[in-house]
Amino acid sequence: MSDTQALNVLLAPEGQLQGNGQLRESFHERRDRKGEDYPMWFLNSSLVNKFNLTEEEGYEAVVAEDSTTIAWLKLRFGGERLTKTFDIEELWKYANQPPEPPERIDITPPK
Repeated sequence: MSDTQALNVLLAPEGQLQGNGQLRESFHERRDRKGEDYPMWFLNSSLVNKFNLTEEEGYEAVVAEDSTTIAWLKLRFGGERLTKTFDIEELWKYANQPPEPPERIDITPPK
């Protein structure tokens, strides 16, 4: 039997949360300090659809057990807070990895 739990969600248009790499850093910081099993997951747009967070396309989300984590991320990145029941095993299976690193941009001034 799967373990389901009501968790805190931050939902935002794709790129708003992970676009500049700061969310990825936040994942690494929390897991470095609190352990690799810290209950926080990133859902890209396909996972947002898989977990039925919205019927609209083009959204990404962070899911966390701790409501203060989501509150802090909302202050930092914006987005909409909500609560949803998830299968914890499914989150670990599909959403365990932090967001992808941002695309590197060459900021070297032209010669």
